[in-house]
Amino acid sequence: MALQKSDIEAIVGAGNVADDDATIAAFSSDQSAVAPRRPDMVAYVQSVEQIQNIVKLANETLTPVTPYSSGLNLHGAAIAGQGGIIINMSRMNKILALDEDNWYVIIEPGVTYEQLQNHLVSKGYRIMVPFGVPPGRSVLTSYLERDPVMAAPSFEHGNFLIMDTELVLPNGALFKTGNWTSGGEPGAPAGPIRNSLFRMWTAAQGTLGIMTKMGLQIEPIPQRKVFFIPLHNVACAVKPLKQIQYREIGTECLLLNNFNLAAMLNDEWTVPADFPAAPASTERFTALRSLLPPWVLIVSVNGLPRRSAEKIAYEEEALRQVCDEANIELLETIPNISGAAQLFESEMLRPWSILKKFNFKGHVRDLTFKCPVNKVDELIEIASKTSCDGGYNCTHIGVYVLPLERARALHCEIDLHCLMSEAATVNSLWLKVSEALMNAGAYFDRPYGAWAPMVYGRAAGYSDMLRNLKKETDPNNIMNPGKLCFTN
Repeated sequence: MALQKSDIEAIVGAGNVADDDATIAAFSSDQSAVAPRRPDMVAYVQSVEQIQNIVKLANETLTPVTPYSSGLNLHGAAIAGQGGIIINMSRMNKILALDEDNWYVIIEPGVTYEQLQNHLVSKGYRIMVPFGVPPGRSVLTSYLERDPVMAAPSFEHGNFLIMDTELVLPNGALFKTGNWTSGGEPGAPAGPIRNSLFRMWTAAQGTLGIMTKMGLQIEPIPQRKVFFIPLHNVACAVKPLKQIQYREIGTECLLLNNFNLAAMLNDEWTVPADFPAAPASTERFTALRSLLPPWVLIVSVNGLPRRSAEKIAYEEEALRQVCDEANIELLETIPNISGAAQLFESEMLRPWSILKKFNFKGHVRDLTFKCPVNKVDELIEIASKTSCDGGYNCTHIGVYVLPLERARALHCEIDLHCLMSEAATVNSLWLKVSEALMNAGAYFDRPYGAWAPMVYGRAAGYSDMLRNLKKETDPNNIMNPGKLCFTN
């Protein structure tokens, strides 16, 4: 039995299901290299019960279902690879609870970073935000997709931030993790440690269920002092970065090349409303790059409400000692650039100025992976050389590096930029660079689109285990089919 628009309208109400050409076209693609695919219809849901009923009906009719929250994944995760229904949860955008005593918030899938951060800041709190996330991106989906937050260098402030969760399983049943299973407050039954059962659904791209509520850790807005360490190359950054992290200095810490830094500092560019963006003038951007050092390591030393000045002072002293030992400068601003410290103090709460990079050529093809600290220089060089050998202007590469868990590993983002007319050529090159990085040991832990067969083809045993899990939890293969290694 084919599923009809009227069947879904009976669940969500008339006027809440769209199948017109304009809507279907808008939901068929994003700025990524993933091939467009038109869904059959888009259902705008407003409750968990509506999601459950659609999923149950989809099982009866064997209709594919693709979860959708904000549409700002930018990697093709919400493109309906086999058609069917897109369940649009953007109207489920309530902040359901804020506990200022226990420092947590409960949200629905449609709550965006800008919405939640503005609400929390008005109360003196903050949510941890990933660098370069669009302000309109779903917080729930972003955390579920493991977008690393800027505080990821810190164990206590940047990791294990998800508390309890609620989701609709592929059979339509409601499932909860943590204390929610017994009606308690968010948090694992044993205390402040987090129940990690939710990890089964992280980075699953909606193939194993639909997350409908999430409890997240928050914290008071800290006092902070931002420092800048100019560097000639990535190799120069490795030793001081490791020492800074091993000594647990600072909370946020990131390494940027001057392409990305100039994009952030360019006051003639704005954060685009949509992606891809329209290319803008690069004159100011080029001038800024000429004033900046090749690389800058940025460290934010923070102090929470109690004795914050003392904490900032002793961490600053330790940071200066590390820089003295490495014979590198520690600055409180960037030479020849006004307002850098103020910009990055703001970015620690709302880190989306880097999205101005889309003004350069409109499209960005990112290479996002994890690696050991000692391999980062080699991998960035491989990406640059492979790009240059393929005819790409390697001065047009943006790089962002984020330490994870005190430099146990690094999160790296390398950007290739292109005009619409260059997209096919750059897409092909992007695949070659991806393969070269994987061959050299880069770990692509979130295999979107064309990365999926490249990653899972190297891990046959793991792929078989995932397919067995998929078969048990989603026997009708309705949940976002075709993603990850679930191609059949």
